[in-house]
Amino acid sequence: MKKIFAILMSMMLIFTFIGCSGTEQKEEGQQDMKVTDSVQAESEEKKDTVVEKEEPVTLSLTFHYEESYVQPIIEEFEKLHPNVTVEFQLNKDGDEALLTKIVGGGSTDVTLIPSIMAAEDMPQYFVELGDPEELRNKYFYGDYMQVGGKVYGCPIGVVYEGLMYNQNLLDTYCEGKVPMTLDELMECCGIMHDNGITGFCTNAGSTWPCRYWDNLAITMSENPDYANEIVSEKEPWKEGTYLRQTGEMLADMSEKGWLEKDVVTSNLFDSSLVDMAQGNIAFMLTGSWALPMLRDAAVELGYPKESMGFAPFPYKNNVSADNPLYMRISQDLFMAVNKNSQNVELAKELCAFFCERISLAVGMNEIMIDGGKTQEELKNLGDMDYVKFYTSPAKDTRIQEMGAAAGLDVYQYDGFLLDYVILPPMNGKKAEFDKLNDLWKKNFE
Repeated sequence: MKKIFAILMSMMLIFTFIGCSGTEQKEEGQQDMKVTDSVQAESEEKKDTVVEKEEPVTLSLTFHYEESYVQPIIEEFEKLHPNVTVEFQLNKDGDEALLTKIVGGGSTDVTLIPSIMAAEDMPQYFVELGDPEELRNKYFYGDYMQVGGKVYGCPIGVVYEGLMYNQNLLDTYCEGKVPMTLDELMECCGIMHDNGITGFCTNAGSTWPCRYWDNLAITMSENPDYANEIVSEKEPWKEGTYLRQTGEMLADMSEKGWLEKDVVTSNLFDSSLVDMAQGNIAFMLTGSWALPMLRDAAVELGYPKESMGFAPFPYKNNVSADNPLYMRISQDLFMAVNKNSQNVELAKELCAFFCERISLAVGMNEIMIDGGKTQEELKNLGDMDYVKFYTSPAKDTRIQEMGAAAGLDVYQYDGFLLDYVILPPMNGKKAEFDKLNDLWKKNFE
């Protein structure tokens, strides 16, 4: 009996040991599974947080200012995109050479749009930059370069168009007063002329400065869409029109000898700024981008930079807060993205990034409607209660087409003003507005 009891006890001990061993193995197995799952989860987590190195990308950009203006923006963009290198190319040979390069397929990823490029050709070479309404709400002139309802160009900056002047001359000859009315401007120009000083410098020989006179017609009309009305007007320069009035103002100054003696030679703009800083020229109609350049010239000659100023162009009399002078916020050149770029989306990002930052560096106001910065020397314009700022809507592409048919670069370079408006009065003749109308009528035959 004792023997049987001993055997039973032994068997119970064996089963107990086996049971305990199995439980321990099960628990150990569960622990091993937990450890394995934890390692796998940790591995997956690390995998998610590791940023794979992007492939190196090279983008190219063409601009018309020296690299010193552009390089800080490039470096800022490259910091945001460590895998991107931006190569800069200076456009030093002008619009014709740039257009030839684009048409020939040699454009950089991001490039200036040549001002002589036909609008209808842009979709052939550039990509669409975004929704016109969104761009219009974000940027001044964000929707301006449209073809078929799509936008192909982003502005590099906006400027004011107005009267640049030498305050030293005004102090000496016009009691220090900046002309606020048309009568005051004309009187001051006459006084300057009587004292051997050029009242107004046009730089008409370079043709492009003349575009400010056609833009002045928009300002004088106080109708931002005035420029586009030319497409349905058979005689845009008939008596009483605003294009005729600005032309008559130029012709009158020419006849009286108030303009610079050499209105034919091109590429004199830089030297005209030096002449103005020296006190040889009183006034110039131009964009506010030129003011920093004029002030630099004045400082080099030993004058305070504040002796050169910028104001609304006084195109009418009886000016007041209730009858303000309109002042145009004007677009400058535009940037585009090459349709054949190997990195279109990145190039579009670079294009917007560049346009939003280059403005102040080259003497313009920033393009952002909300939060954009203004040149320090122009902030006083916002305090004038007799000034009303405006922008023009997108330009009708037919203007360029009709101008080409008529042989008149109206609202573009406006070189025709030299031949038909400025030179005839210098030679004892009348300005040839009837000829301008006859040329434009070709579009309606």
